[in-house]
Amino acid sequence: MARLGNKASRRGGRGPKIERIAERYRLSGLGDDLVAAWLGDGREQQSLRELEANVNKRIIRAALDQAGAHVLDGEADNFYRLLTSDDVTAGSRTAARNSLREKGVDVEQLEADIISYQSVYNYLKRHRNVEREPNDDKQTATESGLDTIRKLRSRLRTVTTDVIDRLVKADEVFIGSYEVDVDIRVICTDCETRMTPTALLSSGHCNCDRQSNGAVDE
Repeated sequence: MARLGNKASRRGGRGPKIERIAERYRLSGLGDDLVAAWLGDGREQQSLRELEANVNKRIIRAALDQAGAHVLDGEADNFYRLLTSDDVTAGSRTAARNSLREKGVDVEQLEADIISYQSVYNYLKRHRNVEREPNDDKQTATESGLDTIRKLRSRLRTVTTDVIDRLVKADEVFIGSYEVDVDIRVICTDCETRMTPTALLSSGHCNCDRQSNGAVDE
């Protein structure tokens, strides 16, 4: 993978992110594939979240291929889960990053290139002028909510890192090489279920028995 000099150049560039990604990782036909999958052209329609996951897995496979790494079946999918899932511990995420580095992958570039479902949506609507009738308002609201939480979590990670770096430079804090991980859990005080926001919003419920709480099936 080509290595860039600084964070600004990693994230910048002209044109939609999808097209920059396709060029960097030589993902021929990526844009057309997204349009076809979104519209269900000759295949089952896919949600924005499914398209997001598929693109990111292709990016990781391509990054490993460009680094000359031998990729086992399912390995790219597992790296995607380890790098992005709310359920992954900080230790497991760090181990995944280290493993990618050992394989020759520029992890910082890769993580900057990982897309959100909003990137997919913007590309389809603004750059390809693709429209699809909304058939799942609940799913759209869930995706929007998850994206908001992820942005806030990323912002908290950035702010925490900046504070630590500033204190280290001022000799107020000493720490070796480190990474900041933000772990969010939603706890139902009735059934004591602990869930990540992704698990809660995706399933739509905790472990409470609605009938035992007086709910009546209609």
